[in-house]
Amino acid sequence: MWTDAHAHLYDCDGPGLAAIVAHAREAGVDRILNTGTSIDTSRKVLRQSSEHAGLSAAVGVSPLDAETLPDAWQTSLESMLSDPVVVAMGETGIDSTNPTYPDIASQIGLFEEQLGIAIKHTLPVIIHSRGAEIKACEMCCAIGVKKAMFHCFTGDITALRKILDSGYFVSFSGIITFKSSPLVECVRHAPLSQMLIETDSPYLAPVPHRGKTNEPAWVGLVGNKVAEIKKINAADVAEALRENFITLFGLR
Repeated sequence: MWTDAHAHLYDCDGPGLAAIVAHAREAGVDRILNTGTSIDTSRKVLRQSSEHAGLSAAVGVSPLDAETLPDAWQTSLESMLSDPVVVAMGETGIDSTNPTYPDIASQIGLFEEQLGIAIKHTLPVIIHSRGAEIKACEMCCAIGVKKAMFHCFTGDITALRKILDSGYFVSFSGIITFKSSPLVECVRHAPLSQMLIETDSPYLAPVPHRGKTNEPAWVGLVGNKVAEIKKINAADVAEALRENFITLFGLR
């Protein structure tokens, strides 16, 4: 069975969401981490994950929202963390590549606050770190984060080694299936014991679905690519990554 360690399903609901979950099960995907990016979307993924077997929730505020935070957002966020479907804080982090994001100082302040909340509640952190992988990793280490997943990893080998040496996980998306993907060497280097895979639905659909709306049912295509790159059996990859998912998010 495959696991999707990062998907955004908050724009789906009712029969649409039920169909996505059913399609994933038919494709051999039994666990999906449904991830919020704001207070409103976090509330939604929490509700969705309570209503659908196989969904767990991650709640948090992405760096995109660093300058548009609602009043008392910390209280709102912490109020969700006692729900048993919440297994992680996120996504949160830093992005230095996208000019539409708020200034980096605002992002860092929001990230640091959420790392503190995650530590207080002993939750793993789902980290968006595009262009700032080493900085995000250093912040996690400095504040004492024990468990983290650097989602949709797009960094280089130096950043990968820093994350791995710090004891954290990296998650690869459909980008590794793209022609001439620069991440092949990173997949080859990363040990299965610190790896996860994801769809980042509805974004980044893997080949042969590139350009379409992504969905968790296609995470196995990412896993099969990992197996191809590492020259190991796909079933062994699925088993190892499923074990990582269960261990990291406390779902045993």
